[in-house]
Amino acid sequence: MKKLEDRLLSIFKLDKTGTIFYFDASTTTTKSLLRVLCRWRGSIWKATLKQLCVWTILYMAISILYRYVMSESWQRYFEALSAYLNNDINTMIPLTFMLGFFVASVVKRWSLMLNSFGWIDDSAIAIATFIRDNDEDTLMLKRNLIRYMVLNQALVLRDISIQVRYRFPTLETLVAAGLLTTEELKKLISIPDVYSQYWLPIQWVCDHLVKAHQDGKIKGEKLLDTIIMKVQKFREGLSELLRYDWVPIPLVYPQVILFSVRLYFGICLISRQFLLPNHAKNKDSVDLWIPFTTMLQFIVYMGWMKVAEALMNPLGEDDDDLECNYVIDKNLITGLTIVDHNVQDTPPLRKDAFWGSKDIIPLYSMDAAERSVHPLEGSASKVNLVKNIKTITMVPNKTMLPNMSPMELSSNTKVVNVVDHDMPLNMKKYSVIQVDQNNAIKRVKLAATTRSPLTTSATLDETEYIQ
Repeated sequence: MKKLEDRLLSIFKLDKTGTIFYFDASTTTTKSLLRVLCRWRGSIWKATLKQLCVWTILYMAISILYRYVMSESWQRYFEALSAYLNNDINTMIPLTFMLGFFVASVVKRWSLMLNSFGWIDDSAIAIATFIRDNDEDTLMLKRNLIRYMVLNQALVLRDISIQVRYRFPTLETLVAAGLLTTEELKKLISIPDVYSQYWLPIQWVCDHLVKAHQDGKIKGEKLLDTIIMKVQKFREGLSELLRYDWVPIPLVYPQVILFSVRLYFGICLISRQFLLPNHAKNKDSVDLWIPFTTMLQFIVYMGWMKVAEALMNPLGEDDDDLECNYVIDKNLITGLTIVDHNVQDTPPLRKDAFWGSKDIIPLYSMDAAERSVHPLEGSASKVNLVKNIKTITMVPNKTMLPNMSPMELSSNTKVVNVVDHDMPLNMKKYSVIQVDQNNAIKRVKLAATTRSPLTTSATLDETEYIQ
């Protein structure tokens, strides 16, 4: 089967690289559509190819038996059975409803697991910012805090993700990987908690933070509380992952879906056969041998079901499963880099490039400047409700009027002048130059090709832009 996959890749030019396809789908053109469809890794083609080949072979085998091996009486019995099985099959097994509801539930669960995965950036930034000393003991403290948090994540993931379990099959491998010391391993093993020791590294983090506050390394209880809250948020995300693994979707639910899809297409092996003898009541007008429409239905429904199978456990080893080992590595490297960074090395304050500018003009590369930027504005922001009106009178709501004296009503009545709102642009304090945008871009490109790369200021004549 591996050779068949490689052969298909070479024939149809399918892309076997990663599953991230957003760049290919950056536009709605036909080319973008084809680039997305021609992906292989994590694609519908890879998910359904083997099952489709097996189903087609079985279909052809039954068709050959029906046409050339069965006697006439057996053929009539087979035709009656085919007609019976094909009668209201979509009503008896409503795949669209079943799969739609199941996939929606699984996708929601997958999204929550993704958000609970645990990223160390916030905690590392808080540690690096609020523990500001840079002596060797303080640096050791900050690095150990990060290591304990990554250790906590590794301990959790190795129990719920097979890819992390392969990486760290025993606790001793965590020592070899530098996430755990021999002394810490002994303390971890000695814990009498028969359920788990996931909480111990976080306890170490909190103990060290409290001691750092007592030693004056953390200035104030508020900063201590902020750091601990960030650490607790990291821990809570990992706790969510554990609960999703401990309490899965009730088994009967995926069983019903997975069984129903396969049963449906098992029935189609007989019910979708082409029947040709003249005595057949449900005789087909054409004989295609291969049921193309049913094969298309197989790809759609089976691919839909594969989505649910892959998302039920996103911590496995499917193409689109979450890269747990990468997250561990990223958290370790990023966290240590953040706390190693000397906060005293913060660059000094300087006036920015737009200092003193009345109008801030963002810059684009010339290729990006050709694309129009549509402002994000409210749908009612351009509605003019004061056209041909000179003033607006502001008064209290009618529910307040019965309780107000004439003097109170007079003092709470305001008149707003709105004449300027409808004033033509050419009569306001500023004027707008009308510009041919396409012509302007062409002139900018022309000027750029004749200007030295070291030139820092443009020398274009503004009058060239005016229509």
